[in-house]
Amino acid sequence: MARIPSAHRSVRWAAAVGCTIALAAAGVGSAAAEPNPVVPSAEQVAAANAAAVGAEAQVATIDAELAAARRSLQEQQEHAGARAEEYNAAAEELAAASRASEEATAKATAAAAASETAALALSRYAAEVFQSGGMGQLDVFFGAGGPGSTLERAAGLEAVGEERARVMRDAESARLLSENLSQAAAEAQARKERASATAKSAFDIALRDNAAAEAAAAAVAARQTQALAQLAKLRNTSVELEQQRQDGLAAIEEARLAEEAKRKAEEAARKAAEEEAARKAAEEARKAAEEAAKNKPTVTASPATTPSPSTTPRPSSTSAPTSSTPKPTATPTPTTPPGDPAPKAGVDAVLAFARAQLGEPYVWGGAGPDSWDCSGLTMMAWRQAGVRLTHFAASQYQETARVPLAQLKPGDLLFYGTSPATIHHVTIYIGNGQMIHAPYTGTVVKIATIWRSDLLPYGGRP
Repeated sequence: MARIPSAHRSVRWAAAVGCTIALAAAGVGSAAAEPNPVVPSAEQVAAANAAAVGAEAQVATIDAELAAARRSLQEQQEHAGARAEEYNAAAEELAAASRASEEATAKATAAAAASETAALALSRYAAEVFQSGGMGQLDVFFGAGGPGSTLERAAGLEAVGEERARVMRDAESARLLSENLSQAAAEAQARKERASATAKSAFDIALRDNAAAEAAAAAVAARQTQALAQLAKLRNTSVELEQQRQDGLAAIEEARLAEEAKRKAEEAARKAAEEEAARKAAEEARKAAEEAAKNKPTVTASPATTPSPSTTPRPSSTSAPTSSTPKPTATPTPTTPPGDPAPKAGVDAVLAFARAQLGEPYVWGGAGPDSWDCSGLTMMAWRQAGVRLTHFAASQYQETARVPLAQLKPGDLLFYGTSPATIHHVTIYIGNGQMIHAPYTGTVVKIATIWRSDLLPYGGRP
């Protein structure tokens, strides 16, 4: 019996067997046929078919494994990006706390100097009083009431003039101000120390998670290399062709997810618009009912007189109806109304800057000139138009006006998260459902579709 071919040659071998059988049955080329043709047995054909089916199953398994690896890696990279944004938030808080501490310390230092000057003036005053025999200098400072009560005691002395009383008031005020500002400086320093500890912790977490994402990316790349070789062998192709095939499968999946995200976003926007229209109609109906009740005519009948049929009730003078129609109230929105777009030259500068960074690597905490994280890119892009944004995605959401997705214009910012409180990514809209962004560790600044499942329903207009 002939030897059964290996699995990776089974499909071609089975096809050749089928052609041989068909030609023999038709009698074609019988004169040129080998004198003793090898005809595979039924068992060999079945084995070849089983091998082909087995190869297809292996291909499907490897495809699914690679797709799952891509999804898992993307989730880990996005998680690392979110931790990087948390570090940006901590760094911004530390910077603000440091500025506040410096300002508070400067104020406290100035107040302490002023208090010393006032205390010196008070000391001179005490010396003068002592020399005049009114009160002892030590009694001024160490009496039962201290400097605060000295003024009351001195007020009864005819020798104390208004100027001296003012000096004592100034000394006490300066002392209290110095104490208050010293306390404020201590609190500001404590805030700075807490912020520093938080920033250090956030840095360590971001460093750890981004290192884990890099390691995961390397592991996935190694497994992909191995899997592509297996696929090429099973499908009798090349590694290059299998890489193209995997890229195509990934693109198809990305497009499917984007379309699903777009459909859900449009459905959510439609539902929100319907709810807002219903709320507005109910509000207008309520206002109209209140106005109608306010303007309803009233008739007061006399108990002794029955009005004749020709009598027409007249409205009271205090509730005369008006001919004006109640004006509809302004429709409140859950977010800040969008502001006017920035001048075109400014937006053009923003978009040109963002495009110039395409292909540059993502580095968490990066704000240029040749590496970026998401909020660093948007911050520096809008700086080209003279707009100052914080290096933190959630802060940029607060620093911009809300714009519904249907009203987006190029240059507007897009935010990603489950809610405004959980924003972890920000991008620049460039039109036609596309954006420029710095995605996460292991990638570069790129153009991509805006549609993702965590896209918030409102963008931001600086």
